[in-house]
Amino acid sequence: MPVYDVAVLGLGAMGATAAWRAAGRGLSVIGFEQFTPAHARGSSHGGSRIFRKTVFEGIEYVPIVDRAERLWGELERESGATIFRRSGGLCIGPADGELVRDARRCAVDGGVEVELLDADALAARFPQFAVSPGDVGVLEPGAGVLDPEGCIRAALDLAKAAGAELRFETRVTGLQHDDDVVRISVGEETFLARRAIVATGAWFTDLVPELALPLRVQRSPLVWFSGPDRSAFEVGRFPTFIWESGELDGWGIPDVDGRGAKVGAGPSVPKRWLEHAADNNYPIGPADTGPGEAFVRRAFPGLEPVAVAAAACMNSKSPDGDFVIGTPAAAPALVLAGGFSGHGFKHAAAVGDITVDLAVDGASEIALARFSPDRFFGGQG
Repeated sequence: MPVYDVAVLGLGAMGATAAWRAAGRGLSVIGFEQFTPAHARGSSHGGSRIFRKTVFEGIEYVPIVDRAERLWGELERESGATIFRRSGGLCIGPADGELVRDARRCAVDGGVEVELLDADALAARFPQFAVSPGDVGVLEPGAGVLDPEGCIRAALDLAKAAGAELRFETRVTGLQHDDDVVRISVGEETFLARRAIVATGAWFTDLVPELALPLRVQRSPLVWFSGPDRSAFEVGRFPTFIWESGELDGWGIPDVDGRGAKVGAGPSVPKRWLEHAADNNYPIGPADTGPGEAFVRRAFPGLEPVAVAAAACMNSKSPDGDFVIGTPAAAPALVLAGGFSGHGFKHAAAVGDITVDLAVDGASEIALARFSPDRFFGGQG
């Protein structure tokens, strides 16, 4: 029975890029995905995701997003696929508000080019937004939109071209591990690997229940809107945005595929918790589209406040909102990548690469203490 250098469990955003980076280093790689490539059952679908380098989640994210930017460019060049479209990105809110303060601070910390727009300049440059007199905008010209399905397919194609063995519609039914080897059960078959990268998204805790990681699954619908002048919300005229100003709390992405602008209510709007990822299979309803419609009604006079399309999505949430990346003390043959809490996709290329660093070298040049799986139990990993 062959022993693979690396097994990748889950071939969504993080797993696909991990397989690409591992196979590109000449490692023997086997990957498993319970659904089809670039499927719509998890957290990495819907045609668009925001890429920004003003990562106000904290300075620890800066080296991750820097590496991600480099690797997304490398993926685009190597695959020949167009996976990124520059649109610019706005953070909108009061000048003394937390969002604007954090965006400006993180631009300085990360060396990111930004432009501060007062309310008049914001309204003149982007008349689509119904800005309040006290609002300002932090504009990141280099921000834009990633194609999540395109990113995943490109990474999987390059992984296969480099020799990775990838199995789709294949459910892992068991995972056993000790210091030296991981045994992966797929029905009656068993596969061996020196290290396994667990990147199963909202199904993250299914294979490692013994680690008792405190992750929860939250439904997070994707909703699209349109209006009489559709061109006003296309890439080039309409930026990605995050908006926190009084009752205006939301985010959005320009129309990249003809479905309309994607707009969602922000974190102040409650979303449904799920007992399990498999429970996210019920039809879209008013509870899913209503918060976005209410936000659009207040924020965008040029959009009809009625959803033209919607899709189910979900996130795996950690208690502190930070990622889970690392090797737990209780499972030294496993590298975990999960709990991305709704802000992980932009970082996926780097996260995949970091997990390979950990699988091969046991360490990464990027500081990961903040993301350690052992932090929930008083350890730093």
